Amino acid sequence: MENNQLYTTYTDSTHTKLHTKIRTTSTPSLEEGEILVEICYVPMHGSFWLASHPNLLHPRKEEFLEKDYFVFGNGGVGKVIETNGKQSKVEKGDYVAILGHAPCTHYDCYSCTVLHRYTECDYNESTIIGHGKHSNDGTFAKYAVLPAYSWELCYKHYENPSEEELKAFMFSFLVADVRNAMTRHPDTLRMRRMLLFGAGYSGHLAAYLHQHSCPESKIVVIDTNKKRAASVVALNPDAITSYVISPQTAELMNRQDCSKEEPLIQSEIQSIRETARKHFKNRNANFLMDCTSGNSTMLWDNAKLLSPNTHCIPFGFGSKDIVIDKSLIQASGLNILMSRGVGNLRNRRETIELIKAGASKFINSSLIAHSKVLGGLEEAVSFVDAYQNPPLPLDQIPHAYIDFKLNN
Repeated sequence: MENNQLYTTYTDSTHTKLHTKIRTTSTPSLEEGEILVEICYVPMHGSFWLASHPNLLHPRKEEFLEKDYFVFGNGGVGKVIETNGKQSKVEKGDYVAILGHAPCTHYDCYSCTVLHRYTECDYNESTIIGHGKHSNDGTFAKYAVLPAYSWELCYKHYENPSEEELKAFMFSFLVADVRNAMTRHPDTLRMRRMLLFGAGYSGHLAAYLHQHSCPESKIVVIDTNKKRAASVVALNPDAITSYVISPQTAELMNRQDCSKEEPLIQSEIQSIRETARKHFKNRNANFLMDCTSGNSTMLWDNAKLLSPNTHCIPFGFGSKDIVIDKSLIQASGLNILMSRGVGNLRNRRETIELIKAGASKFINSSLIAHSKVLGGLEEAVSFVDAYQNPPLPLDQIPHAYIDFKLNN
């Protein structure tokens, strides 16, 4: 079957620059347990912009480009076209939420076969579709081949879901990802004073999940984009306030040689601290989550923002260095947790139920309604080209999703 894909590769033999275009290929034959889906909707999020950036910004770029190209996309929602084997447990016409992560094939891998936390594979052989390491091509395409465990059923074909009901499930992978990070430590969701760096898709989801899981919690959201920060505040203006990083600081942070000892950076840290203490009634935050696609660690890996008993989750992919200096070593109870992936089977399936139980309303009103609609791959590649030639700062790229049903 002919398949069109959004294809990212090197511009030439020097392997120093990337560009994204459309290619036409054929869908491969299905292996045992795989399913073929027609993509309905897929969001374009921060990881894609890092991975496809002309200057190769993603920290795992070697994995993505093992074959000198990749077709991104580890999320979305798709309609089942074909199945192979009983393991698939779906039939033609069903709709699946794509979560992207698949286990390794080793029977004795505790992480993959018992915990079902594939990103923590004992052999480092688990895969994420569209992410290299011999994985299947991703979902930025008309069709995608999904391995077993890389998806969850969201609607049977006879349920006839509406477009609005379906669209919310394109964010299942990201909801599961954020929820997994916030529930790994049993005490994280008890922390009522949250500093949230980043007001993109992940930041919105983190604020929503924390507000609905921790009664009386308060949040300070920090971003370079005033409009995005205000969108998070709108979720609950009585409990959430914002701090907008100055354009001068944002520009400085984008420099490769920027140091957190710069006076402007130190001044910004102090201002964030004062905003947080005012919102938290003279107390420090006890939960910090970094959802940015840029390098924000220089603003928060210090004793002014990370105090004793703080839970800190560096969730975004743009971070470079976390410096644990003498003052942080003395911070008793400080917990810095690295969490990646959509979590175990329970988290994934609870995510599907969460979306059906009401999170879909939030996703549609706060994420989808404020995203640019791209009617297929032609519009998507033009959109990418507009923001990458020349490349603009990541915080200036608007949210968007590809609607493959729009022009059908």
